Amino acid sequence: MKNNDEQLIIRSIDGDDTAFAELVEKYQKQVHVLVWRRIGDFHIAEEITQDTFLNAYQKLTTLKKPQQFASWLYVIATNRCSSWLRKKHLRKQLLKDKDTTHREKPTYSAYVLEENERITAQTQQDVVQKLLAKLKESERTVMTLHYFGDMSCKEIGTFLGVSANTVKSRLHRAQQRLQKEESVIREALDNFQISPNLTETIMDEISRTKVATPTNSKPLVPWAAAASTLIVVLLILGFGNSQYLTRFQEPYSIDAKTEMTVDIIDTSIVANLEVEPDVRIKIGSVNVQSKDNVSALQPNNASTLSEEVQADKIVHDYTKWHLPKGAKARLGKGGISEIANFHDGTKFAVASSIGIWIYNTQTGEELNLYMGHTDKVLSVSFNPDGTTIASGSKDKTIRLWDVQTGENIHSMLRHTDDVNSVSFSPDGKVIVSGSGDRTIRLWDVVTGEHIRTLSGHTDDVNSVSFSPDGKTIVSGSSDKTIRLWDAVTGEHIRTLSGHTKDVNCVFFSPDGNIIASGGDDNVIHLWNAHDGTHLQMLTKHSGEVYSVSFSPDGRLIASGSMDNTSRLWHTQTGTHLKKWNHKGPVKSVSFNRDGTIITTVGWTASIGESIRLSHAHTGEHIRTISEHMRVVRSVSFSPDGKTIIGASDFDIRLWHGHTGGHIHTISTRHNGSVDSVLYNPTGNIIASGCTSDRTIRLWDVETGEHIRTLSGYRGWRDSVSFSPDGTMIAGGGGDNTIRLWDVETGEHIRTLSGHTSYVYTVSFSPDGKTIVSGSADRTIRLWDVDTGEHIRTLSGHKERVQRVIFNSDGKTIASGSWDDTIRLWDVVTGVHIRTLSGHTSNVRSVSFSPDGKTIVSGSHDRTIRLWNGDTGVHIRTLSGHKDTVESVVFNPDGKTIASGSADGTMILWEHEK
Repeated sequence: MKNNDEQLIIRSIDGDDTAFAELVEKYQKQVHVLVWRRIGDFHIAEEITQDTFLNAYQKLTTLKKPQQFASWLYVIATNRCSSWLRKKHLRKQLLKDKDTTHREKPTYSAYVLEENERITAQTQQDVVQKLLAKLKESERTVMTLHYFGDMSCKEIGTFLGVSANTVKSRLHRAQQRLQKEESVIREALDNFQISPNLTETIMDEISRTKVATPTNSKPLVPWAAAASTLIVVLLILGFGNSQYLTRFQEPYSIDAKTEMTVDIIDTSIVANLEVEPDVRIKIGSVNVQSKDNVSALQPNNASTLSEEVQADKIVHDYTKWHLPKGAKARLGKGGISEIANFHDGTKFAVASSIGIWIYNTQTGEELNLYMGHTDKVLSVSFNPDGTTIASGSKDKTIRLWDVQTGENIHSMLRHTDDVNSVSFSPDGKVIVSGSGDRTIRLWDVVTGEHIRTLSGHTDDVNSVSFSPDGKTIVSGSSDKTIRLWDAVTGEHIRTLSGHTKDVNCVFFSPDGNIIASGGDDNVIHLWNAHDGTHLQMLTKHSGEVYSVSFSPDGRLIASGSMDNTSRLWHTQTGTHLKKWNHKGPVKSVSFNRDGTIITTVGWTASIGESIRLSHAHTGEHIRTISEHMRVVRSVSFSPDGKTIIGASDFDIRLWHGHTGGHIHTISTRHNGSVDSVLYNPTGNIIASGCTSDRTIRLWDVETGEHIRTLSGYRGWRDSVSFSPDGTMIAGGGGDNTIRLWDVETGEHIRTLSGHTSYVYTVSFSPDGKTIVSGSADRTIRLWDVDTGEHIRTLSGHKERVQRVIFNSDGKTIASGSWDDTIRLWDVVTGVHIRTLSGHTSNVRSVSFSPDGKTIVSGSHDRTIRLWNGDTGVHIRTLSGHKDTVESVVFNPDGKTIASGSADGTMILWEHEK
């Protein structure tokens, strides 16, 4: 980039802060864009951008090549992102806004044009984010840097260490993918504006720091500069920890005579192969016949048994299965990835974020749960005789399970990225797997040993399967191609080209004569499996085709799409026969053994992710199996402890506080996911807060009816709290303020201002006279409720304060922070009492027990920790969640703890005093 960075850096080191302010002004937008693309949260990206420049200022004298300031700055930014993200390679997760779930064939551009008169800036931002989510990592990188970072292809190439032509190629591909919606992105530019006072905020913070003393380290040699360029690229594309460099990258030689070149890659290289002990349950044979011999499928009837009576039947109560030590129930089943049908049609398997669920097809009853993967399960497959299940996971492993016992037979560890697809050979002796590492691998089922690797795809392998005779393997990839391979020799046979975007799924027909493929280009292609001749293209879908499946006789094809429909086609003629409308994207479709039932997996705003069974020929709905949730962001007990609520997706779910039985679901109508939920002190009102639409909504607990909406924020809204008498509600948000409302009238009472960044948490004191707030500015502030006056500021945390709460006696405050610690403070004096350390990643939630003697905390490290409230001594650690623990809270009786997690579940834990 053409700049005078060197002069500005020299002046900055000499004490001229105006020079560094110029650097901030120059690069803040590009850094923010990079961070935003990496973490997917626009306003948190601004905070990380601020931290990046503060870090750069403090280490400025260590930079030996001032002309490389931009790349050095981006390294710092990506390191900050790495500490925020546990996973570096995020799969495309496209979700349509609730309004679009009711439309049959909308495009985002048409939607924006239609709604142009009333669309809000925030909604427009959401739309653009989802548009960008259609792109692969490398394309999204250049797209965001070009449009939102105002960088030319040459500038992007210089930063990434690649040629300008490579950048142009990637940018062209991205523009082609979004050609109809590119105008939407351009129009939204004005709404993607970082705070105008960001530079001032950074410089104010810098004024309280001192430039670090120059070191005596040796200047960078050319090879080190080149290596740093590679590290920049690796960090951007998902390489978050330097310990993996030695495993996957050959060391560079100072004597190397050839120039190092770096290309943009689309996969992350992460090798976190931690394996937790295999866990399994035995509830008898999964071939349960007592309820399977039903002559005809009937819709579910409401049970006359109470939830408490059902919970006593442990064998049939899945909430009790696979519980970690100290837990009493698990609520929710985790987000869904894929389904697979048992060979005789009596059962099907569901790949979820917590494990593999086995369901009875006739009744919808949960039969078993296999757990052992350390991350989300992406793919499942039964072997031909139904005795074994194979699963592929984001933890980069493949596992084999005994269907009868649930035992983990083998774990296969060769892939270096997500395992997207697994499939058995027709004789059940070999497994084939496809991965984000661009390879296909074959494995011996009996020994678990790796047989061979098939290479040739230039992007993620999304789908693999055998031909019916077992002689051929077909694979579909994000490189837009389908490849056929000799299953015995591993030789490449031919490549089928025709898709213009990613190929998501590819399968042989039962007779092996036809191959069907579905892709992001919204079409299904049919091919002659023997010579590769293209037969026809099926074009009714208006969204990405996620899944295709042949009926057992091969006469029909079922497909599922992002356009919220599943469709039925005639294989030979390509005739469109039937369409089923769903309330959300359809991720997976599958026929049962006799072809009479189609099972679909989709997402619905009112119930989250669910499994739906329909009659294949009539389309009649048989039943829906829900209770699968993608993320549980907040949990709260009712004042009497008998009910617990959880915030997931667009809804609030109510459960029995002791048994875990689901009571009912409130569809909130928020224009975005629910981030926080809370009972009022009398237990008759629930408050829900949504960051995206910047509102708080109140609901009647008994009827689920909407009472009123509290709005007025100019920025994001992140937390809610009722006053002890229930007459007021407080909320904090992205406009750096706390707002108070009258619960009865909904009138705004006052606004508390003073924080210099986002307010993530607010809480009332037990007497209702004081409010405590925590912010991204790393401070905690106390406020007088009656006057709104600021009382004092508590400082000490090194990162944002995520959660603050009063003890029941009102004398102590506990705060949890992204600096991985919990701090205790004296309310009267503001003195820091002690720090509780032990979590290995940011603390998301903290809560006191009713008697104030115990503190519980939840963290991004997936654990829950209990601490002595008086001494701060660590009591015990509770482990069991597969992802970030977003929220933890005590039951009012102090006997139970509830935790909500990004793995899509809540767990109830016994609290042993």
